[in-house]
Amino acid sequence: MKARIMSTLAILMPALAIAAEPGQGESLKQGLMFLGAGLAIGLAALGTGIGMGFAIKGTQEGVARNPTAGGRLQTLMLIGLAFIETLALYALLVAIILLFVK
Repeated sequence: MKARIMSTLAILMPALAIAAEPGQGESLKQGLMFLGAGLAIGLAALGTGIGMGFAIKGTQEGVARNPTAGGRLQTLMLIGLAFIETLALYALLVAIILLFVK
């Protein structure tokens, strides 16, 4: 964990040095906005993908244990997947706002 933090700081240090130069603050701000937008949608896609996988896995296990409850479980799973997908759409909205709002 410490190695990841240190490598992230090592990557961002040149950007901070550029920001210290006069007239370079705007390009740094724009670059960090692009980085933030990419991280927002990337992490959201990762998290929602994992969440959807767990939801589907749980539903399949439930149907395997009790096949008569398959219809109810499928309905609940689809509602849950809709909520999970909404989180990804919110992250996309945040990324778009970061890209286009100055």
